Amino acid sequence: MAYSKSRQSMRFPEGVVRATKMQGVNNSPKETVTLVDILEAASLDQALLSSFLLDEEWLLGHFGHNTPITLVTNPRNNSDSANNADAKHAAPVQSKSGRLTWVHPELPKPVYQIMHSKIMVLFYRHYMRFVVSTANLIPDDWSVMQNAVFLQDFPMDRATVFPANGFSLSLAYALHDLSVPFDIVALLNNVDFSAARVRIVTTVPTGGMRQNMNMSSYGMERLSSIVAETFGKDKDKDKAAASNQPDPSNFQPNARLFCVGSSLGRMDTKWLRDFYLCAHGLDLEKLSLSFREQLAPDDTIDIGVGFHTHEDMEKCRYGEKCKAYIMLNSDVYENEKEFPRSSLCRVVPRVSDSLVHAKLVVARFGVEQRKGWVYVGSHNFTPAAWGRLRIGHVTYFNNYEFGVVLPDTQYTRITPEEITVSWDSRNIPLPFKLIWQPYARDDVPFFSK
Repeated sequence: MAYSKSRQSMRFPEGVVRATKMQGVNNSPKETVTLVDILEAASLDQALLSSFLLDEEWLLGHFGHNTPITLVTNPRNNSDSANNADAKHAAPVQSKSGRLTWVHPELPKPVYQIMHSKIMVLFYRHYMRFVVSTANLIPDDWSVMQNAVFLQDFPMDRATVFPANGFSLSLAYALHDLSVPFDIVALLNNVDFSAARVRIVTTVPTGGMRQNMNMSSYGMERLSSIVAETFGKDKDKDKAAASNQPDPSNFQPNARLFCVGSSLGRMDTKWLRDFYLCAHGLDLEKLSLSFREQLAPDDTIDIGVGFHTHEDMEKCRYGEKCKAYIMLNSDVYENEKEFPRSSLCRVVPRVSDSLVHAKLVVARFGVEQRKGWVYVGSHNFTPAAWGRLRIGHVTYFNNYEFGVVLPDTQYTRITPEEITVSWDSRNIPLPFKLIWQPYARDDVPFFSK
């Protein structure tokens, strides 16, 4: 009986992507959501949320007074733990009322490493809502910055233990990596994840115990295994094996990637090549640097790095406040000789004269580029988020990140400058137009101070 009720009450049983509603503009009710829409606080039993930035007073105003809430944050985001800001790892901290629990994941190098994941796991009486967001839990990210959200509801019956699958195991491992208390992770046993079709990709900082305990890979290596699995599912074993051990004479790079984020860091062509090969589903651990260069010479790396220009910032309808959320150090762009300036592209927001804070990778394959995959989550297009393969095939990761890959996306050209993206026949409302517009000679990226 409870199981049938769960299906009746779920709003997002199949999984959807939504843009966040913007202040002062006409928002499509079918394609946008607010935090209030997502939480449905009146019927919420328990909530787990994570965020890089957090406005605690604003956030708590969205919940009922008695709802148990667990917040996964950086130590410096919690006033009760300010004295532990330099600690590598801190035990969960509970508020005096017992309503709030703060969780701080292990940071082996806390001066540099961060918790950047943005997820929500929301428990209701008959279902669980899984949310992956590109927005922090602060007002501006839900009103003046364009962000994206993936949501899916799954049936829940606390009297039933459902069989585990790849999605539920990945989610459990990811929550464990974030040091989420076991009693919350255990609730996943009572959730039916059989309808899950997205794949989870996470990152965990290098140097701690977590990285060696759970998922076989993180970051771009995890992305590689997802792409190999989803795009190789119809191939026989010999062909699948060949795809992981490619012959340079036969391998043809055929992906075009548009990678958008709110932050850029140090990168070079070698890193772009590694990401590009992973986007095809290749296992980099088996490939030497020279072999990778043969597979994808510099002139075949088809990646557009979408990042806002100084002009975009000056035209932003929401004013100076937006400057705090777009990050690029001028030294990285001006002084790093190998920074791939020629890969930079303009970001054309759906809402004119606004800024995109969303982190997405849009991959299109083949001559006609009608099929591919889309990533939505917290990963900016940086080595800190996706990882950098070092000498000896050891990958360095700096951040905690969390996202999902939507496989088998479809692309339809409506006009010469307009392409729609769909997944399982449902539209993906990208917060930007899928337009390949390289920087002009006088374009300069916005530099954060």
